[in-house]
Amino acid sequence: MIVLNKRQINIIDFLQNSSEWITIENIAKVFDVSVRTIRNDLDCIKTLLKDCDAKLERKPKVGVKLIIKKGESIDHILKGYKNKLYSPEERALMIALILMIKGNATIEELSEYIEVSKNTLVNDLKLTEVKLREFDISISKKSYHGTFIEENNDEKLGDAFLKLYSRLSEGQGKEIYKWLYKYSNINEEYIKTIIEAVEEEKSIQYTEESLEELEIIILFTLSRVLNNQEVKLDMNADNESSEFKILRNIIEKEIDEKIHNDKIEYLLKIFKGAKIAKDFNLNKEEKINKITSEVLSELCIMLNIEVDSDAEFIRQMQLHLEIAIYRVENNLVINNPLLEEIKYKMSFIYGITEEILSKKKDVIGVEFPEAEIAYMAMYFGTIFEKYAKGNFGANVLVVCNGGLATSSLLKSRMNLMIPEIQIQSICRLKDVDDYLNEEIDFIVSTVPLQIEDYKVIQVNPLLESGDSQKIKSEIYSIWYEKNCKYLADKVKNENESDLTKIILEKYAQFEQSIEDWREAIEIAAKPLIRDKKIEKAYVNDSIRVIETLGNYMMFIPEIAFVHATPENVIENAVSILNLKSPIDFGSKNRSTVKTIVVLANKEENKNLINLTNILIKDDNIKKFKNAKSYEDLKSIV
Repeated sequence: MIVLNKRQINIIDFLQNSSEWITIENIAKVFDVSVRTIRNDLDCIKTLLKDCDAKLERKPKVGVKLIIKKGESIDHILKGYKNKLYSPEERALMIALILMIKGNATIEELSEYIEVSKNTLVNDLKLTEVKLREFDISISKKSYHGTFIEENNDEKLGDAFLKLYSRLSEGQGKEIYKWLYKYSNINEEYIKTIIEAVEEEKSIQYTEESLEELEIIILFTLSRVLNNQEVKLDMNADNESSEFKILRNIIEKEIDEKIHNDKIEYLLKIFKGAKIAKDFNLNKEEKINKITSEVLSELCIMLNIEVDSDAEFIRQMQLHLEIAIYRVENNLVINNPLLEEIKYKMSFIYGITEEILSKKKDVIGVEFPEAEIAYMAMYFGTIFEKYAKGNFGANVLVVCNGGLATSSLLKSRMNLMIPEIQIQSICRLKDVDDYLNEEIDFIVSTVPLQIEDYKVIQVNPLLESGDSQKIKSEIYSIWYEKNCKYLADKVKNENESDLTKIILEKYAQFEQSIEDWREAIEIAAKPLIRDKKIEKAYVNDSIRVIETLGNYMMFIPEIAFVHATPENVIENAVSILNLKSPIDFGSKNRSTVKTIVVLANKEENKNLINLTNILIKDDNIKKFKNAKSYEDLKSIV
């Protein structure tokens, strides 16, 4: 049987997400190993895939490509590997959680659970101690008793358990989930009954994400009670509330055992901090009303919008803020699985959100972490898209030589299949010049056509499915571009308006002939690595982001603003690479790129905002893309 290591699994994921041929040299760069290592990895992968509906093709001087039948994936093949091949970091997480659930375990038991040797387990325990020390929790070892948790405060243990559990991979999470049910011997339906009873009493419905968190913490808490690991909590239990009585009665009825009041109070704390999908109560506290009002007022001023009449949306935001503030105040876990995607794809609205929440920190009473800022950015993004006073749609000119019947049918189908489209005019090929104007964003044509400065999408006169998808993709690109320009203008920084202050001469390269987009990113970033502005890993991170999320950074045609998370940024800096000829960029929705801008931001993302505000003036975009020397950049004002 072939056993893959973690890097080999990641290589399969990487190839599965790419629709193009990738050279072995580029794969080696992404994973920061030698070409020889990658060749050996690919041999193992090819052997594994022999009996599958997938094939690894390798072509000399072309590269490698994973061929999978349309609509299928090979995730089911990798599932078993992903669940078991853990790094030392991941194993330490598992050990910490198992010890919290069981209370104690021998080296033999732990090595069997984690499926590693005793020697490996001993080393993993050292890392486990480091992880638990983060929460002021210690572990000890005793002969005949094994390794055990020394903590005597269940609230601290519960909070630490949730935080560590939130760091698990999907496969690890399933393992611990099974462990909790196995060790507590509690029926799954019983846990659902507890949650539904609280929902009914409070006239609310929890989100799916919260239901999972509540299930996990109830299981963890009750497993400790049932296995005589319960310890005193430092809390003043309010045993008069209806939720308290419901929780205690339903729990004690099922487990047939008395439970400390403070244990119930701890569970109530978790329930109170759980995110709510629906709230059937009408009134909110005056404090929350005031916070929501001030935050929204600041946003409305900044974006020039009005939302006073949207009572339902304001109510949703009040509910979210109330729970978010409670979670921060009580040091509860705040996870946002879309955090990185929001920071990349909604970078401007994320920046606005961060600025507003920072300004209103005294009013809110807490400082929101990144995950919560990202959630609020989603609310702000919704408001902006609904109420912003600007035309963000795509204005389209349709060129059709087929006569009135053909053009009428084409227009009808476009309006039906793409309702968001704004068709400015329909004309014959010979009359195109008469209909072109600065409001036209792109052209849809039934005949071959090339016009400078305009993108042309050629379609079948009967508008087939693939045609509508190409048009929708372009409409989204136009919408995204106009959104970003509008938001950049709203958050512009008047103190930094000189392009040469943003891009130093030593970080600018021009007239380079490169065909591969990954290589182009590497060359664009070289000056920043040389001057120790970024680590080499920042380039690999940037490429991976594009492979995973697509061309999120192309909100100005033919310019790619490349960036990644700040871990490998040493100091804020920007570099530029102007190519001699445009290239195909990205591996998902490929785009044409003439200029690559590498943004390295350790802290604030002001470089992107300042640069965008310079480029959207007059014909600066064209000057920027066509610059052949630093002197050309200096002329852009």
